[in-house]
Amino acid sequence: MFRIAPPPFSLKIVLAVALLCLLSARTPAQTADTVYTQEYLSKSTRFAWLTLGGGLLVNQGGQTDFLANGQATGNTNFGAGVLPRLTIGGIHFWGHADFYVTFPLGFIGAQSRPDNFGALTLRQGIETGARVYPFKLQPGRISPFAGISFRPMRYSHEVNALEYNNGAPGFESIVTPIELGLTYTTNKWLFMASAYYQPNNTEFNYALSTTQTGRTSIEPLSFAVNVLRYWDTDAFMREPKAVRRLNRMHQILKEANHLNSWYWALGPSAGLQMSRSEYLEETHPYLANEFIGGFMPDVAFGRYFYKPDLNVGISYRTFGEQLAAFDTDIQLRRHSVMLESYKFLFNWLGFVPFIGATASIENLRTTVNGQAFVETKPAVGFIVGWDIRVTHTGTSLLRTNLRWVPNLHMEVQGQKMMFDQLEFNFIQWVQFIGRKKTYAQYRQ
Repeated sequence: MFRIAPPPFSLKIVLAVALLCLLSARTPAQTADTVYTQEYLSKSTRFAWLTLGGGLLVNQGGQTDFLANGQATGNTNFGAGVLPRLTIGGIHFWGHADFYVTFPLGFIGAQSRPDNFGALTLRQGIETGARVYPFKLQPGRISPFAGISFRPMRYSHEVNALEYNNGAPGFESIVTPIELGLTYTTNKWLFMASAYYQPNNTEFNYALSTTQTGRTSIEPLSFAVNVLRYWDTDAFMREPKAVRRLNRMHQILKEANHLNSWYWALGPSAGLQMSRSEYLEETHPYLANEFIGGFMPDVAFGRYFYKPDLNVGISYRTFGEQLAAFDTDIQLRRHSVMLESYKFLFNWLGFVPFIGATASIENLRTTVNGQAFVETKPAVGFIVGWDIRVTHTGTSLLRTNLRWVPNLHMEVQGQKMMFDQLEFNFIQWVQFIGRKKTYAQYRQ
């Protein structure tokens, strides 16, 4: 019987080395392929679209008391107004929901007024809202929607016969209109028409002088048209080669220890008043109905930790407001340097909510007719929000966050001036530091 002789020792070594090389060449690809699948990317990249555009909001006017010769008179009517607005937002849940923020362009708006009024303002502020589509948005379809939003509303007027050394007082409050409308979708655009119904703050007392008030009412129904451009910014991830590329990118970041990453972030934030100020109600009641809030820049820097899936960072926001009427001028300013830490809860096809706590140093200033009151104090608060994060391989992403420091206030003449605004940053650009360089080094 013939026997096949075993290979010499040197051949065994060659075969073993060849087998190890084959396994080592296959192992990273097999490991990486299990991170992101074609099914996951197909679903998650359709979750959200970015929208940008503008439109018009048309109010129906109303009626108000006014002061003449030191006495309140009967009502006078005022007509409709038109307010242009810019919108930034995102379509979520595969075309079934729209979250958005609108920014009014009051300097080019128009509001009718009675002939004996020198000025009349009925202004809608920054609006944050959500719309729900029972039938999802898709090209060639008209989709009905229902929505709700919140925004500050301000009313004021000046009568020609009276003097206002520091302007007219205002009535400001948060309104929560309900919206019904239709959207027509094309391959790139959304054409929207809707009606708002405002159930709250349509009738209110308005300060006609430092000691007298009158009644003002506004029509609860208003109308809007919008044209929005939308982008499916993650569509490229659905290409067949994307799975291999994204998994390889994940492996590159893992090997370079850049799944943990420094980041910087920038975006607009809106401050919404949460409580009234005791100081204004007691000392300047004709300013107590002014809304303390508005637009503020939001800058952040921090570190993302991959395994625990959490962020630790520092943010800076500054906010200013002027309250002025008759012989009173009050300037408000807040500077906030905040340490914030928050944990991401889960990833639902790219929608990643988080919750956390904040600790800050708050510099608060109130200047009343030139007299300044300043207070610097520590404060603690809360932060919640969400990231749109389909994969961990991106060099940037979009974030939404809400911050609130309860009972934040300072003392002015022994009474509270409140600074406890709810800060809503709907769209924040987050840029990861070093990831682009890591990918570029690998390509070289």
